[in-house]
Amino acid sequence: MGEEQNEKEYVLSILARNNPGVLLRISGLFSRRCYNILSIVACQTEDTDYSRILIVVSGDDRIIRQVDKQVSKLVDVEKVTVLQPDKAVIREHLLLKVSRTPQTSEKLVEIANVFHAKILDVEPDSMILELTGDAAAINSFIELANPYGVLQILRTGAMAMEK
Repeated sequence: MGEEQNEKEYVLSILARNNPGVLLRISGLFSRRCYNILSIVACQTEDTDYSRILIVVSGDDRIIRQVDKQVSKLVDVEKVTVLQPDKAVIREHLLLKVSRTPQTSEKLVEIANVFHAKILDVEPDSMILELTGDAAAINSFIELANPYGVLQILRTGAMAMEK
């Protein structure tokens, strides 16, 4: 029980050579060691020879040190950084399709305005909203939209950049 209290989410920023199979090798390492990946985002960097892979994992300090060492040993990995929340900008992106009626439209627009969400599409029976923010804001937004009938959620994992 004491170990669970030390568990928290960590964001690993991995700079890797942009070679075929690198993402599979990195994610396979987590799988083989039974570490759960909460989210993963990968993209090419400003240098097309490299990709940045952002992985959110849950664990304690010991597990994160282990993961850092193991990932760093992989052939195509150039650098692994465990991002500190106070020294990084961490955001997620959400597309949310919610059921709407003429009676609920106004309330959905109010919720969108409170969160500075964009309304991307309005159909007679649905609305698509877009929101970028931290995980807590995204979760709150979804929770407030739930009573209106969430039809579909598309959510990225954490994207992060050191300050």
